[in-house]
Amino acid sequence: MFKPVHLVAAARVTLLLGALTVAVLTLGPFQGAERLVGLSDKEAHALAFGGLLAVSFLAFPRMRRNDLALAALILGGATEIAQIIGHRDGNFLDWLADAAGILVVHGASLIESVRKMAREQGHLTFAQIAAMDQRRIRRRSVVAFEPGAAAQAGVALSFAKRAARRFPPR
Repeated sequence: MFKPVHLVAAARVTLLLGALTVAVLTLGPFQGAERLVGLSDKEAHALAFGGLLAVSFLAFPRMRRNDLALAALILGGATEIAQIIGHRDGNFLDWLADAAGILVVHGASLIESVRKMAREQGHLTFAQIAAMDQRRIRRRSVVAFEPGAAAQAGVALSFAKRAARRFPPR
């Protein structure tokens, strides 16, 4: 049966193959190969890095989209630096084309978040929504341990549950 974990695995394999393809095309002796399929250099950069970002959203569903977009921007900059080191034509405009593709995909991914916010919290202002998000983030990131016996018993119980899952009785 096909499960979401299979989609993630397939996306990771696709991302790996796509990243290798982009690396070979940008760093190998294939300068100008994008003209064979009717694309300009800038269009090819935008499509390649936008596509890598879109697949990375599927490959790493628990990572924040902003972090994945930043990683794609850094990868784009690194390829341009590698092209310069490898005596190829790496330039700032190619990196801006990478950024344009990343921006289009990242912006499109944010549309659903805005729609969800509008459905759930349409009557609130953006400041109120931001305050709610900050409280939610604080609640998730801060783990408070009280020095009482109840807290210690709860911690011991959670460790016992984890140990029982890891090492089931025979």
